[in-house]
Amino acid sequence: MISTPFEGLKFGLWDFEDASSSVEADGQRYDIQWRAGAEPGCFTAENPLGVWVLSVSRQNDRVRLAAGVKLLSPVRHLEFILMQCRALPLTHLVCGGMSMGQCSIYTPDTVSGEGANEFECFYNCIFSSDGKSLMLSHPLGLSQMADFRGRIYGKTVDLDVVYNIDHCALTDITFPETTFEYGAPFEMLRHYADENAEVKKEFSAPENGWNSWDYYRWTVSEKEVLKNAEFIAKDPVLSKHVKRIIVDDGWQYCYGEWHANHFFPSGMKALASEIRKMGFTPGVWVAPSAVEPHARIAQLDYDMLACSEGGQPCLAFQCMRRYGFILDPTVEKSRKFLRELFDRLVNEGFGYFKLDFLSSTLAAAQFSDKSVPRSHIVRHLMQAVNDGVAGRAAILGCNYPFMCGNSYVDAARVGSDIHATWEGTKINAVNVAYRFWMNKKLWVNDPDFALCRGVETSDAGETLQPCLVFCQPDSEWKELYSKTFASAKECELEVLLSIALMSGGAINLSDNLPLLNESGLELARKVVSAEAGEAALPLDLFSANMPSLWQQKLSKGGRVLVVNWLDEAQEFRLDVTGVPEKAVDFWRAKTINVPKEIVLAPHSCLLLEY
Repeated sequence: MISTPFEGLKFGLWDFEDASSSVEADGQRYDIQWRAGAEPGCFTAENPLGVWVLSVSRQNDRVRLAAGVKLLSPVRHLEFILMQCRALPLTHLVCGGMSMGQCSIYTPDTVSGEGANEFECFYNCIFSSDGKSLMLSHPLGLSQMADFRGRIYGKTVDLDVVYNIDHCALTDITFPETTFEYGAPFEMLRHYADENAEVKKEFSAPENGWNSWDYYRWTVSEKEVLKNAEFIAKDPVLSKHVKRIIVDDGWQYCYGEWHANHFFPSGMKALASEIRKMGFTPGVWVAPSAVEPHARIAQLDYDMLACSEGGQPCLAFQCMRRYGFILDPTVEKSRKFLRELFDRLVNEGFGYFKLDFLSSTLAAAQFSDKSVPRSHIVRHLMQAVNDGVAGRAAILGCNYPFMCGNSYVDAARVGSDIHATWEGTKINAVNVAYRFWMNKKLWVNDPDFALCRGVETSDAGETLQPCLVFCQPDSEWKELYSKTFASAKECELEVLLSIALMSGGAINLSDNLPLLNESGLELARKVVSAEAGEAALPLDLFSANMPSLWQQKLSKGGRVLVVNWLDEAQEFRLDVTGVPEKAVDFWRAKTINVPKEIVLAPHSCLLLEY
């Protein structure tokens, strides 16, 4: 008879039998001593907080743990560690965050053995070794906040399975299930996507676009938007494949007052009309939960704002030294504001919305309705937005907490903020790679911008220095403050754009297109005219430090991408099934004999299409 919940919990190299449970509530910590219940696989525990229950079910290579508690009274803060595991062997670990970006690969080669490297992971993480993988997961649609977190020490890792309750009036709480699954990682993740799709959707080919942000940032204007739209409309290739013109941050008076500023003198309705006349769908950026201090809501409608630990409206929003309050979506007055805002913007002609800073909603400590779990706060916001849009426009969730599920968005950002830099491309590659299972299962993956300007592909130098906002009066001179975001060489841009293609999602250009030289324009034309394909499988994701070998299915044939992430030349073996003897070198636009072994220059790639 099993006497503890974790007895027999072994998978290959990973043994969880010695795991322990504990809870901390409002500063008091308690151990949880599980006792076997009357039914097989059922366990209970009691402590001063209440009665705890845990059930364990086993099926083939899967084990599910389902926990709950009946509290004697509500608590302000509760952290329940279902499993505290120590000194597990670290061979290869891949994990991701709550929303876009935040994916990491850990191996003994990438982590120093001298100290700990902390990580936090949401939804799932995968340990791999010798062709075997173990996935730990929570349901994507979390009923309560849950994560996997730990500390890495060279070749071992400490791992905790954690649930958090904050400012919740509920006393009868069911925590999200924790699942252990042992098998092939690509199959497990595909199965996870199938199980966690709240809504089954039919997906057509993603529509490509142009977005103002990466080049213009807050200098965007009506004149510059129309200039780029006209340029695209006149280009024989771009005009066929770019369908949206998206005005990003900088068009509005301020966050919380979503009306055109003086850089858009004709107003947003007139701009949308001009864009439509050129044959494009107009899109616009909105940060629906951010409210800057000088917005009228922040000055007059305090009841619409989320609060601090002390219960007062607070400047919870922060990005690039820009601060703001958070709209409280549990308040009906706030939801009414959102419904009316998006109904107005649709009526002004916008058919696409990029919603940003959605995860930032959770930066506030308290929300008015204490019966709403923290994991459902952004769902309330998204429901109000959807009610206003009423199916009349497409929605991209940026900084979208994936726990909100796939009911509210058509596309979701999976990549981190990309720039035309080599370091940015490396970071984004891991994010795109680990989120392959989401694409066209939950939504269309958005890898962020497909940038074509760099030191060899644009006739104008980069002028904006966005990091200057971090320079304070007493700051020493730092290279970071003067950094520009377009330092990539052409071979590095080919890697950036290849990763965007591997995502299988929409391609959104974000350059001042008239300033690209012929090389830059050719990059833009090639990437927007290419078939989107499925999300590529990063074949070495669960064995390498960086995903270097990718394979993508097209409607007929496919693509193989090989990337050299190193600063020196590297040799690769093209051991990929299904690749014919001849294929097209995508960026050179010529047919070649597919080599068995290739040597790639530093920071370069080979993209084959067949």
